[in-house]
Amino acid sequence: MNEHVAKEGLSQAEKFFKTACLPEPVQSVMQDSVGKSREFYSNAATASRDGAKVLTELADTAWSNTKMLNDKIIQNATANAEAAFDAALAVARAKSFSEAAKIQSEFVQQLTAKAVAQSKELFDLSSRSTLHVIETAQAAASKSLQR
Repeated sequence: MNEHVAKEGLSQAEKFFKTACLPEPVQSVMQDSVGKSREFYSNAATASRDGAKVLTELADTAWSNTKMLNDKIIQNATANAEAAFDAALAVARAKSFSEAAKIQSEFVQQLTAKAVAQSKELFDLSSRSTLHVIETAQAAASKSLQR
């Protein structure tokens, strides 16, 4: 008998859920909630993608500037090493101590002037590359604020 009552109860519950309708105001609220949730998700996903693009652009800009500065440093170091070897060879070929001292003195003066010029150039490149990164960040920030 308990089994029959249980089956009858389940059958009635099943009929109720199959034929039951949600009141229209409840359906409207649910649909509105789903729509707003979808819109929020879409906006959040777009903001996340835009943020990732901005970070990638900033990282690419920073890496490009770092690479340029490193290449310039290597170029300067190579030129300075070659000048040192050329001066050393000239000193080795000198016919007298005074000629060797003169070559050495001229080399030191030229190297000092070159080092000052290279330092100024690296400072200028570094300043411009930093400004470029800042401008890239500002452009990205203003673009995201416009949305």
